[in-house]
Amino acid sequence: MMTVDIEINSAKDTEHLKAQNMDDIDRLNLYIYTNISLKFIQNLKNLKSLLIAGSVKDLSPISHCKSIKELTISSKGAINTLDFLQELSLESLKLEGFTSKSENLVIPDLPSLRNMEIAAVSAINDLAFLGDFSAIERISLFELNSPKLFDFSKLKQLKELRLINMFHLKDLSELATINSIDKIYIQEFYVNRKIRNHKKEALLKIIPDLKQADIIELNINNEKFNREALLQELNK
Repeated sequence: MMTVDIEINSAKDTEHLKAQNMDDIDRLNLYIYTNISLKFIQNLKNLKSLLIAGSVKDLSPISHCKSIKELTISSKGAINTLDFLQELSLESLKLEGFTSKSENLVIPDLPSLRNMEIAAVSAINDLAFLGDFSAIERISLFELNSPKLFDFSKLKQLKELRLINMFHLKDLSELATINSIDKIYIQEFYVNRKIRNHKKEALLKIIPDLKQADIIELNINNEKFNREALLQELNK
């Protein structure tokens, strides 16, 4: 099996795949700089990992690649629906940077999903849908506009939660609904930004109720706090 990287500046660039034995390609990384159809990926019968970087108008052909387990979409364009994902048995999903005409973009239920990363997707505002991903083990959320988290109580397999620059979160009270988890990591870095929702203050309010977390780490502008340091500050 092999990994193939292709920079696509015209439709002809996809012909590079024809020189390969398509059944040998299990990882494909596409860096797209022109409008093309993705229908050609349906011919990759053993594709396990797909990265799409760039702007693609129609992502629906991905739904025909039933063998895909890992999908990364890093787009500069608009994605108005993610319904095509429900045809796949994904174990890892990474979404980054795209816009949407949808006011609240939702990821459909993916029963086999173990790892999810969402970064700078402005249309994902209501995170409630994440509470239904019962098999999820790792969640990373980066620079979303969400004002609140979600009910974690159904996520029995959750091992790690990472919240990076989630400036709009008003509080962290939903963390108390986590059943059991190895690590909670919260990081924020402010550059000339007024702190509206201080994560240290929010975490201090609930840290006595987070005994189910083995490790808690907070990093604000490179000032680091672990559970012990936070509890000491709370007891001052």
